[in-house]
Amino acid sequence: MKTETLIDTLSADVMPRSRVEAVLPWILLATTLVFGGAYLVIAGVRPDLVVALGHANVLIKQVFPALLAVGGLGLVMRLGCPGSGTGRWPLLLMAGAVSVLVAMVVQLVVLPASVWPMAFRGKSLAVCLTVIPLMSLPILAGSLLVLRQSAPIHPGLCGAVAGLMSAGAAATAYAFFCTDDNPLFYGTWYGAGILGIAFLGYLLGRRFLRW
Repeated sequence: MKTETLIDTLSADVMPRSRVEAVLPWILLATTLVFGGAYLVIAGVRPDLVVALGHANVLIKQVFPALLAVGGLGLVMRLGCPGSGTGRWPLLLMAGAVSVLVAMVVQLVVLPASVWPMAFRGKSLAVCLTVIPLMSLPILAGSLLVLRQSAPIHPGLCGAVAGLMSAGAAATAYAFFCTDDNPLFYGTWYGAGILGIAFLGYLLGRRFLRW
């Protein structure tokens, strides 16, 4: 059987691409609003958010995880459909990663080395490393339920990008609360939480997204 015929046969038994593209963004939005919103109702939005967003480091903290979420969403929908390619969605992921890495390098240059440890540690390390992963889990679970109806050729990669998307959305919500504005803090610890969920998504994808 030719590869094209095999793909067509398998794709006949999965959710059409248009359905995946229609459902997954709503799942991402709904789970982020429910669980991110619940956290913000309990913990509260930082009171100086509007003023703080006028500072580049705060703006990057809000934007870079959002770029990961949006870029991850677009990419994972394509990965779930054989033969779709990746489009330009990886560019958004790169933009998110590059923006925070550049901000971190700038801080390392302008800050004295003596204050680096304090900048990396911040004031809310334990909260950050707890809330972002916990908030990501239901978002990831809902996304994987939809993606189980697709046909990814590389299920581990698809799961990893779903994890990246989910954690990016969770970190975007958490950033409305967080007052640790130094890129050395959020680049390191938001990044650690996001990559941890991406790895979990990889493991779950290999298990649950196989044809």
